[in-house]
Amino acid sequence: MDTKSGIEIVSENIISVNENLSFLKSSEHPLSADVYFIKGEKHTYIVDVGSNDEAFAIINSIPDKKVIITHFHEDHTGNLKRLEIPDEDVFVGNYAGKYLGKGTVVGEPMVIPDGVKIGIVPIPNSHAKGSLCVTVDEEYLILGDAFYSNVKGYNVSLLGEEIRLLESLRFDKVLMSHKERPHSREEVFSVLNKIFSQREKEKPYIPVYDD
Repeated sequence: MDTKSGIEIVSENIISVNENLSFLKSSEHPLSADVYFIKGEKHTYIVDVGSNDEAFAIINSIPDKKVIITHFHEDHTGNLKRLEIPDEDVFVGNYAGKYLGKGTVVGEPMVIPDGVKIGIVPIPNSHAKGSLCVTVDEEYLILGDAFYSNVKGYNVSLLGEEIRLLESLRFDKVLMSHKERPHSREEVFSVLNKIFSQREKEKPYIPVYDD
């Protein structure tokens, strides 16, 4: 048992962030996103469910769970169809709800107090429409893939909206899927503002791509 996170460890791929937050590292083959575990007093909140068997086995073994899906891509949602969990215990953005045909849609920011303060916020971004981000105790921001662009680059309008939203949220450190180390608030804003400064008049996209 990982006494810091309260999550039963069945894999060396789980990393503890603090006493209430840990995550299962992403994998490449098959492609599966990071899966985050937030330990509340009554429930364990799982942010994204991944798509590989390891993630499924761990998630399936956790009682009293609720799931938050950051966006609809398969590497973040693949295991959802294998999990027996009612719609009221799955929080999704508007597009993910339509795409997956499951979950309770979060259309406005909401807060869940459960020993930890969990914020669920719709976030505009260039990577995937209808995305959500999650704050934990106003210290950590779980950003999913919302930091990244799509194949065209960063949509100028959406990037501007994303920066303004992030400026309004309280957090010190950022966890983004497919990258293990936390990033500082300052680091994230530095990169996003630099990209935004490269916008050109009458061009809807900034041709900067995921690394």
